[in-house]
Amino acid sequence: MVMPATDILMSAQRKSRNVLPTKGIANIAKRERNKGAKQLDALMKELSVPLRTYTENFPKRRDLHPYERSLIELTFGEGYYEQVLGRVDALRKRITSVGKQHASVCAKSTTKREAEERLTEGRKKLEESFQHGKHAIDDLVNVAKALRSMPVVDLHIPTLCLVGSPNVGKSSLVRILSSGKPEVCSYPFTTRGILMGHIVSNHERFQVTDTPGLLTRHDDDRNNIERLTLAVLSYLPIAVLYVHDLSEDCGTSVADQYITYKHIKDRFGDRLWLDVISKCDLLGKKEPISFSDADDDVAQYRRLGPEGALRVSVQSEIGVKELKERVHELLTSQMARIKASKAEHETQEIGTSVL
Repeated sequence: MVMPATDILMSAQRKSRNVLPTKGIANIAKRERNKGAKQLDALMKELSVPLRTYTENFPKRRDLHPYERSLIELTFGEGYYEQVLGRVDALRKRITSVGKQHASVCAKSTTKREAEERLTEGRKKLEESFQHGKHAIDDLVNVAKALRSMPVVDLHIPTLCLVGSPNVGKSSLVRILSSGKPEVCSYPFTTRGILMGHIVSNHERFQVTDTPGLLTRHDDDRNNIERLTLAVLSYLPIAVLYVHDLSEDCGTSVADQYITYKHIKDRFGDRLWLDVISKCDLLGKKEPISFSDADDDVAQYRRLGPEGALRVSVQSEIGVKELKERVHELLTSQMARIKASKAEHETQEIGTSVL
């Protein structure tokens, strides 16, 4: 949690004004300069200590999992996260410098009036410095909110990742498979982030994630919403449930869906994989977007979908029971992979420590 800059300043002002001079100082001038120096030192610390706490406690990018680093970069833009933390730390250093300088000057006052004037001037300079840099704190407040809203993924629990073109029915499938409740609408990019849910099957707990739809284009041309999907595929130990809409109700042609599917399958085919043809109750009921299947593979894909694909309709409840069974089998296999990978990693660590 990050306190807004206004709250930090008000709290610091209130606490510092309550600081009393050291007991036993009889000389009025000495007592006033002692109080002034102590109050300026307190104001400096009340302003700077929270900033130090934030910069020390926010996760360092280098310590994050590659998936988390990718998520931060795609959410805030490259370098923005580190830039905000750097600005907050620069403000802390500035506050510390100004505070020490004016506390020292106040401590050298020779009269009561001079000590009061230097206290007032020191307060003014500290508060001006803080106000000048407060936008860095406001930005950090927004960063903290965004970080808290990011999906939490347990890398030791099998995760089912739903992938496909926009509006093919991924979110509808997440709703019937898990506790996740994504928005379901008939327009592209309804899913604008990574949405997490959980599946409980045979007393076992799994994770499921709904990812933004992928358009038919080169990876370098993808927007940050689509790149969130690639981050999940690239960095998390997932099983893939790839969703196809051969009815073209999604607004993406079968040909374009096939191109995207082939690209993703070629790139991430080492993942455990299940193909699902959604909205199967609509097949044959809508006019195709395009009839020009110049490629025989596309023509076959239009008729049958990928080999071994499961046909499902959430609306008509066709294939839902089999889907849940297949998903459980897939995630059980993924659990075995995770355990095997963990055992291999531990063996390597033991071997390294022995050497």
